[in-house]
Amino acid sequence: MSNCQKKFFGPLTLHQNNLKPTIFQNDESVECSCVLCEEKFTFPEREKQFLTHLFMEHRLVIADVNQIADLKEYLRYWRLRFKDNSLPFYCTTMLLDNKPDGTKSKDEKYYLLSDVLPEDKELRSNLQQTKLRKLLERHQFEREDKNFIRECLFCRYTSNTTRVHYLSHLYEKHNFHIAKPDNLIFIDDLINTLDSKLEKLQCIYCEGHFNDRSVLKEHMRKKGHKRINAENKEYDKYFLVNYIGDQDKKNITNRNTNQNAYERDSNVDSDPEWSEWTEDNGPLITCLLCDHTETEYEYILTHMDTKHEFSFMDATNGLDFYQKVKIVNFIRRQIHLKQCLACDTKFDDSKNLEKHIKEKKHMTLSRDRWDQPEYYFPTYEDDLFLCFIQDDDESWWSGDERETENQNVMSDNISKEMALAVLDD
Repeated sequence: MSNCQKKFFGPLTLHQNNLKPTIFQNDESVECSCVLCEEKFTFPEREKQFLTHLFMEHRLVIADVNQIADLKEYLRYWRLRFKDNSLPFYCTTMLLDNKPDGTKSKDEKYYLLSDVLPEDKELRSNLQQTKLRKLLERHQFEREDKNFIRECLFCRYTSNTTRVHYLSHLYEKHNFHIAKPDNLIFIDDLINTLDSKLEKLQCIYCEGHFNDRSVLKEHMRKKGHKRINAENKEYDKYFLVNYIGDQDKKNITNRNTNQNAYERDSNVDSDPEWSEWTEDNGPLITCLLCDHTETEYEYILTHMDTKHEFSFMDATNGLDFYQKVKIVNFIRRQIHLKQCLACDTKFDDSKNLEKHIKEKKHMTLSRDRWDQPEYYFPTYEDDLFLCFIQDDDESWWSGDERETENQNVMSDNISKEMALAVLDD
């Protein structure tokens, strides 16, 4: 591996098997033009190529692309705005010591377009509100439409009334509960997805494949797999709550709907895993030095202290927020490259690297190595560890007021949003 490859590469993902696809992605192909040139791309097929094009050709990164409700309209808006002013006027400017291809070069400029800019934040919010209005119209139609005709997934019964009635039949006759009808959207597509899995003799929950229908049926019955897996992100787009911002959730949670016998008989509250569409386990925080994960930040700190004899709190004592971010990204990158943090010795196996660091006591963090501008960028785009970093004098639970007070003194520094921005492919 060349030296430039060691120093610079695109954002990675810690949990490769748990990638969260965007729920806003449109299945229909649409053609979009680059915001800065005339090259055209077809979405969603060439979305990654488009983002790569922005970075390689224009040095522009759009933060949190997968959270933009309508990417086509978002790009159309900024294409017009960029005709009025150049990138530095709207974007946060970063100075790195690498060109996009990894070639070493001092103080190369890159640009981040994110909701740190009030105009961008307002645009994203408006696009989400527009999307949400359309979704609520669809949701209302699915609740009120009485011409839904569909054969049961498990028997020859055909429903010809409402989707609520169809879901009620699945639960009452086959003990198959998906979720409360009020929580669901795109029910037709959801049922088609489940039907497709069953036709392929695939378990709906664990997605294992079986030789015949009777074996699959017995497996799902005995294992309690007559339900969908809450950790399967494929189903996120069918739950309305995933489209709603925090301020909007409370506006629809108390909607009065007539669920009649369905809610009374299904008694979904008796099953805490499915009474609401939430993940009990929560997102995972990964150890800086191995693949171990925890759901609590304190637990991952304890793990590093006991397993690796490394105290993150002691190692970063006295450092500010941005310096701690750099240290995390430096450690992540070295571990990804299987290189020692202190001596740069490279290993073919992560276990041997871990053993070397522990035996040689090479958990020393030399400032001239980690205090580089390139480590403002996250090594892993889904690194939840970064979200728990704070200044030593900052309260994690009451930092909002302090952050408001400090907004005016951060203009010459990289903001927290910038340091934690996701650099999509």
